Order: sequence, then C-alpha cells, then structure tokens
Amino acid sequence: MIKKTSSQMKELEQNFRELIIERCRFCGFDKYLAENPDFEFSKIDEGLLGWENGQHITIPGMFGGFDYFLGKVGNSHNLVLYTEQSSRMDHNSNSSSVFEVSIDGSRLLKGEERRMVWAKFRQLGEKRLEEHKRKMEERRQHEPSERK
Repeated sequence: MIKKTSSQMKELEQNFRELIIERCRFCGFDKYLAENPDFEFSKIDEGLLGWENGQHITIPGMFGGFDYFLGKVGNSHNLVLYTEQSSRMDHNSNSSSVFEVSIDGSRLLKGEERRMVWAKFRQLGEKRLEEHKRKMEERRQHEPSERK
C-alpha cells in the first residue's frame, strides 16, 4: 500500500507540475523555468489530505499561484489533488479556475462539482486569515506599549 501511495504521489506531483506549466505560459513561466531550473515545485504527500491541510505555491510573474489539497475518490485508496489557480487580480471573485489532478492527468471542474471544491478553498482562505490575525495579535501583545 505504501509503495502504491508513493507511486501515486509521484504521478500526482508530475501532473500538477505539467498543469502549472501549461496554465502559466501566458506569463512566461516556461521561459522562467528554462532560466531557473532549480525552481522548486510543490512536493505532494499524504500530509496534504483534506482541505484544512491545503498549501499554496506562488508562481513568478503570475501575481498569484495555486492553492491545493489532496482528496480521496469515494471509498477507494485513489487520491486526487484539487487545485485552484488564482491571482491577486481576481482575489475574492468567483472567476478562479478549479482543477482536479489525478494520476491520469488534470481536468477543469465545472458546475456543481466546481462549486463544491471552490467552497473548500474559501474555507481554507478563511482559516489562513484567522491564523494570520491570531499571529498579528500575539505579536501586538509582545511588543512594548507606545503609550506612557
């Protein structure tokens, strides 16, 4: 089982990489990669299972990147990677593209399927915002007061 999962992760990683390169040709990312072969793509592992464990990869020149998390397909052991391509230009809009990446490739989600996954990305965004607010409040509490 572990070997199969490891193999699945490598295939998901490769298909995610191909999706990113294809979707980001418009901003010259393919040329950026040619000039920067040491660019680190995201590593995909079981720690990404569930929307609450989602991560983000920033793409140079895109003004954004991809949020992503792993999900299971039904009751099977098959995993898929859900990813949302977003930009600061369309933040908080409903215009981002949502994809499902499997060992067979990737596909753009539409309709109800897209809406359900998109909602998980909104939850992830809210979670990140709350975490950021909490950290800012902690810093504020540890700073010396300016008032005398």
